[in-house]
Amino acid sequence: MMRSEVLDPMILQNLADMDFGDITPGTASGTVVMTPSTSGTTAACATTNGILHVGACRAAQFQGSVPFIFNLQITKPAGNQITLTGPAGATMRLHDFTFAKGSTLMLGGSPTNPTYFVIGGNFIVYVGGTLDVARTQRPGRYNGTFTLSFNYN
Repeated sequence: MMRSEVLDPMILQNLADMDFGDITPGTASGTVVMTPSTSGTTAACATTNGILHVGACRAAQFQGSVPFIFNLQITKPAGNQITLTGPAGATMRLHDFTFAKGSTLMLGGSPTNPTYFVIGGNFIVYVGGTLDVARTQRPGRYNGTFTLSFNYN
Protein backbone atom coordinates (compact mmCIF):
# COMPACT_ATOMS: atom_id res chain seq x y z
CA MET A 1 0.00 0.00 0.00
CA MET A 2 1.24 3.46 -0.84
CA ARG A 3 -0.03 6.77 0.49
CA SER A 4 0.61 10.36 -0.54
CA GLU A 5 -0.75 13.73 0.52
CA VAL A 6 -0.49 17.00 -1.36
CA LEU A 7 -0.36 20.04 0.92
CA ASP A 8 -1.54 23.55 0.15
CA PRO A 9 1.25 25.88 -0.96
CA MET A 10 2.81 28.26 1.54
CA ILE A 11 2.37 31.97 0.94
CA LEU A 12 5.41 34.05 1.94
CA GLN A 13 6.28 37.75 1.63
CA ASN A 14 9.41 39.71 2.55
CA LEU A 15 7.88 42.88 4.02
CA ALA A 16 11.07 44.60 5.24
CA ASP A 17 14.80 44.25 4.64
CA MET A 18 17.36 44.23 7.44
CA ASP A 19 18.92 47.69 8.02
CA PHE A 20 21.77 48.35 10.46
CA GLY A 21 21.63 52.13 9.94
CA ASP A 22 24.74 54.31 9.95
CA ILE A 23 27.88 52.95 11.62
CA THR A 24 31.21 54.59 12.47
CA PRO A 25 34.06 52.16 13.29
CA GLY A 26 35.44 52.24 16.82
CA THR A 27 38.89 52.10 18.38
CA ALA A 28 39.17 48.40 17.54
CA SER A 29 37.29 45.93 15.37
CA GLY A 30 33.91 45.15 16.88
CA THR A 31 30.32 44.19 16.24
CA VAL A 32 26.82 45.56 15.88
CA VAL A 33 24.37 43.00 17.28
CA MET A 34 20.79 43.39 16.05
CA THR A 35 18.21 41.73 18.29
CA PRO A 36 14.78 41.54 16.64
CA SER A 37 11.68 42.40 18.63
CA THR A 38 8.41 40.47 18.69
CA SER A 39 6.49 43.73 18.36
CA GLY A 40 7.65 44.94 14.96
CA THR A 41 10.52 45.64 12.64
CA THR A 42 12.16 47.97 15.17
CA ALA A 43 15.07 46.09 16.70
CA ALA A 44 17.75 46.82 19.27
CA CYS A 45 21.31 47.38 18.00
CA ALA A 46 24.12 47.06 20.54
CA THR A 47 27.73 47.89 19.64
CA THR A 48 31.18 46.96 20.95
CA ASN A 49 34.64 48.57 20.95
CA GLY A 50 33.51 52.17 20.52
CA ILE A 51 31.47 51.65 17.35
CA LEU A 52 28.95 54.47 16.93
CA HIS A 53 25.51 53.58 15.60
CA VAL A 54 22.82 56.07 14.58
CA GLY A 55 19.66 55.84 12.55
CA ALA A 56 17.64 52.80 11.62
CA CYS A 57 17.95 49.47 13.34
CA ARG A 58 15.35 47.42 11.49
CA ALA A 59 15.02 43.65 11.45
CA ALA A 60 14.03 41.82 8.28
CA GLN A 61 10.33 40.91 8.33
CA PHE A 62 8.69 37.89 6.73
CA GLN A 63 4.96 37.24 6.74
CA GLY A 64 3.23 34.16 5.50
CA SER A 65 0.43 31.69 5.66
CA VAL A 66 0.39 27.92 6.01
CA PRO A 67 -2.59 25.64 6.42
CA PHE A 68 -4.18 25.75 9.87
CA ILE A 69 -2.08 24.10 12.65
CA PHE A 70 1.29 23.15 11.18
CA ASN A 71 4.94 23.08 12.21
CA LEU A 72 7.09 25.75 10.54
CA GLN A 73 10.85 25.36 10.38
CA ILE A 74 13.16 28.08 9.08
CA THR A 75 16.62 27.10 7.86
CA LYS A 76 19.39 29.69 8.22
CA PRO A 77 21.90 30.53 5.47
CA ALA A 78 24.75 28.05 4.94
CA GLY A 79 27.23 28.39 7.79
CA ASN A 80 24.83 30.82 9.51
CA GLN A 81 26.60 33.72 7.78
CA ILE A 82 26.80 35.83 4.64
CA THR A 83 29.20 38.46 3.31
CA LEU A 84 28.14 42.06 2.65
CA THR A 85 30.03 43.83 -0.13
CA GLY A 86 30.81 47.53 -0.17
CA PRO A 87 32.94 50.06 -2.03
CA ALA A 88 36.01 48.80 -3.92
CA GLY A 89 35.19 45.22 -2.90
CA ALA A 90 35.37 45.84 0.86
CA THR A 91 33.43 43.28 2.89
CA MET A 92 31.73 42.78 6.25
CA ARG A 93 30.45 39.50 7.70
CA LEU A 94 26.85 39.12 8.92
CA HIS A 95 26.47 36.03 11.09
CA ASP A 96 24.64 34.39 13.98
CA PHE A 97 21.15 35.09 12.62
CA THR A 98 18.50 35.49 15.33
CA PHE A 99 14.73 35.29 15.12
CA ALA A 100 11.62 36.62 16.87
CA LYS A 101 8.05 35.50 16.26
CA GLY A 102 5.57 38.28 15.64
CA SER A 103 2.32 36.45 16.27
CA THR A 104 0.71 35.14 19.44
CA LEU A 105 -0.53 32.20 17.36
CA MET A 106 3.04 30.89 17.02
CA LEU A 107 4.30 28.61 19.76
CA GLY A 108 7.82 27.38 20.48
CA GLY A 109 10.96 28.57 18.83
CA SER A 110 13.77 30.64 20.29
CA PRO A 111 16.09 33.38 19.02
CA THR A 112 18.52 30.73 17.70
CA ASN A 113 16.04 27.93 16.88
CA PRO A 114 13.36 29.16 14.46
CA THR A 115 11.03 26.16 14.67
CA TYR A 116 7.44 27.10 15.46
CA PHE A 117 4.03 25.51 15.84
CA VAL A 118 1.67 27.80 13.89
CA ILE A 119 -1.91 27.59 15.17
CA GLY A 120 -3.79 30.17 13.13
CA GLY A 121 -2.20 29.55 9.76
CA ASN A 122 -0.65 33.04 9.57
CA PHE A 123 2.83 33.88 10.81
CA ILE A 124 5.26 36.79 11.11
CA VAL A 125 8.99 36.33 11.70
CA TYR A 126 11.63 39.02 12.34
CA VAL A 127 15.32 38.37 11.62
CA GLY A 128 18.44 40.01 13.03
CA GLY A 129 22.10 39.07 13.36
CA THR A 130 25.64 40.16 14.21
CA LEU A 131 27.62 42.43 11.88
CA ASP A 132 31.43 42.45 12.12
CA VAL A 133 32.90 45.94 11.65
CA ALA A 134 36.65 46.35 11.26
CA ARG A 135 38.44 49.30 12.85
CA THR A 136 39.62 50.18 9.33
CA GLN A 137 36.30 49.49 7.59
CA ARG A 138 36.07 51.34 4.27
CA PRO A 139 33.30 54.01 4.33
CA GLY A 140 30.31 53.47 2.06
CA ARG A 141 27.15 51.43 1.57
CA TYR A 142 27.32 47.65 2.09
CA ASN A 143 24.76 45.23 0.68
CA GLY A 144 24.17 41.52 0.77
CA THR A 145 21.47 38.94 0.30
CA PHE A 146 20.61 36.02 2.54
CA THR A 147 18.40 33.05 1.84
CA LEU A 148 16.13 31.43 4.40
CA SER A 149 14.18 28.25 3.72
CA PHE A 150 10.66 28.11 5.15
CA ASN A 151 9.29 24.57 5.40
CA TYR A 152 6.11 23.28 6.99
CA ASN A 153 4.59 19.90 7.72
